[in-house]
Amino acid sequence: MMERYIKIKELSELTGVSVRTLQYYDEINLLSPAYTNEYGHRFYDSNSFSKMFVIISLKNMGMSLNNINQYVNNNDFDIRLFIKEEKHRIETAITDLQLRLMRLSRLEEQVSEKQDITPYIIPFFSQITNEASISRLQIENMTQNKDTNFTFNIKGWNAFIKDLDYCFKNKLSSNDEKTIKCIKYWKENILEANQVSDEMIKFAEEYYQKDSTNTFGITEENYKYLVEVINEYDKIQ
Repeated sequence: MMERYIKIKELSELTGVSVRTLQYYDEINLLSPAYTNEYGHRFYDSNSFSKMFVIISLKNMGMSLNNINQYVNNNDFDIRLFIKEEKHRIETAITDLQLRLMRLSRLEEQVSEKQDITPYIIPFFSQITNEASISRLQIENMTQNKDTNFTFNIKGWNAFIKDLDYCFKNKLSSNDEKTIKCIKYWKENILEANQVSDEMIKFAEEYYQKDSTNTFGITEENYKYLVEVINEYDKIQ
């Protein structure tokens, strides 16, 4: 009888999958041993060997263990749907990698030209999108100010974001005390203190509309509200 089985260590050596992983696969009912003796030792047969390579192949194609388990142990699993979804995930990942490559290429170009670059403009390059129109003048202006002391107080910014969100959600007008506080903070601590140009403001506005990540609390909605109340406030001053 035992001549049909191999031990777990032998299966591990044949497949390159660790003993601990094989034990885990048994625990989650992904690959159960063909036979377990009275001492709890696991033994596997030719079917186990074949199934193991199906698992390895699917895992290499990006399928999660949960999906693999459903596929090899459940006839209801829709492999076609998985393929469609996985292809979409990979295409999205490729697009993201291409965008990252473009950003790095633009940064590499600037570093090679300037030999030195301030860490403060790195986030600028990280925000470049395929659709963004970034002029060389924008980059030039930023790299020329590598010794600029940027004014930014994290505690003050956090309080500003909370106030801005409150004003936006409650639709407070430009003459409300809390709204005016937000307007003055933005003007004094962001625009004036850091000498933000109209060109960079336009770029930031486009970015907030396309990507809400890495904007430190500023979203398309609350930024649009902020611009509106600033314009209203300026008209009555």
